[in-house]
Amino acid sequence: MIRKTLLLCSAIICSYAAKAQLPSNITGTTDPVKIKRVGLFKVLNGRLQEIASSVPDSLGRFAFRFTPEYEGLYSLGSGDPLSQDGLFRFYFKGNEDLNLSLKRDSYELLKNNSPENQALYSWDKQSRSIHDKGLTPGGTTTYVDFFPEIEQFIGKLDDIKKNVKTNNPKFDKFFPEIVDYDFAYYTTSYMNMPRTVHPSKEEMSDYYLNFDADRFLKLELLRFPYGDRFLNNLIYSKVDTEKKPSLDQLVSVANLDVLRGQYVLQRLERAKSFAAFQDLNQNYSKYFLLSEQKERAKAVEAKLVESRTGVPAFQFSFPDIDGKEKSLSSLKGKIVLIDMWATWCGPCRGEEPYWEKLNEEYKGKPIAFVGVSVDQDKGKWNAYVKEKSLKGIQLHAGSNSGLTNAYKVDAIPRYILIDKLGNLITADCPRPSDPKLKALLEEWSKK
Repeated sequence: MIRKTLLLCSAIICSYAAKAQLPSNITGTTDPVKIKRVGLFKVLNGRLQEIASSVPDSLGRFAFRFTPEYEGLYSLGSGDPLSQDGLFRFYFKGNEDLNLSLKRDSYELLKNNSPENQALYSWDKQSRSIHDKGLTPGGTTTYVDFFPEIEQFIGKLDDIKKNVKTNNPKFDKFFPEIVDYDFAYYTTSYMNMPRTVHPSKEEMSDYYLNFDADRFLKLELLRFPYGDRFLNNLIYSKVDTEKKPSLDQLVSVANLDVLRGQYVLQRLERAKSFAAFQDLNQNYSKYFLLSEQKERAKAVEAKLVESRTGVPAFQFSFPDIDGKEKSLSSLKGKIVLIDMWATWCGPCRGEEPYWEKLNEEYKGKPIAFVGVSVDQDKGKWNAYVKEKSLKGIQLHAGSNSGLTNAYKVDAIPRYILIDKLGNLITADCPRPSDPKLKALLEEWSKK
């Protein structure tokens, strides 16, 4: 199976990533006040990688001259490659010009442009409403108006695909796929965006009831700038999310090992600790078949290596409620459980009863419970701690502290466990409400 997948990957890479021989030119104008930088990106396995950037001059003019690595889709704009808001995709094969006016949320072709990009521009204009509604969180639209629009638009797709003839056989064969993948990406993304109301299963339109995710779960997916993002939509459309499927179940529905690897890597790159990385890597690295996938896994490992079990923990020192500095070194000889929290954090407050209970259970034992607040407003933290009479050692770090940066704390609550010698056990341990934390405390207390 793996050998077959690798052969398929090689075939796609050979047909898709053939070297172009001649350079392409991009010239554009924009508002230099609103857009300070324009990026040019290639597609690398369903994700975007920047290959060049241009800073608009005082008149808003920007330009690129580059030799395409492959004939296919590239992205251009002022947006972020992860969210892809403000980025627009174009087709390059070499020896063509792209002339456009660029805004944050749209673009317009100017002067002479290649037949391929004119075809994409026409499709983008026709699908603009569905694109914007599908990829924009919130808004006034709901399924009540969106579903009828979808059902009506489906009838136009065949004519749109048939009417494109650019004299480029490769593009003309690819264009119907672009239309189908774009349309499916926009419509499935709509279902995952925050809305004021969501449809029940009974209120789903025919398009969603008959949607075939396997039609798109192919290697072709990796040719699109949004391939990774669309992969999530497709996987979740095949499972019953109300039953809270396991990672094994989610991975299994991806059909192809390469796509399973892409999905797992998204999880891997969100790992908060070396232990979490090891767990995922050991169980799923067999799906990392492409060299770029293996490189991504190695990059995560390198980033998290300082959070592996047994390395010296980050040496912090923060003021307590009385303004006295309390350091990690002063707690040597005790297991240290750190709670990264804030007064404004609902989930943090939800863990407080369990935190208080653990403090009582382990009272008098060599375990230090240390609350580290990331509140910017120290006064609010001070008042909250006194009002709630929070147990344990309560310290104030504020935002962007060394501890936060050392363990890449980008969401709270976050719990960090340190052994009696001051070495890290885990930078992302279970929450107090999870019985696994108590088991962890028992295990390390005996060492």
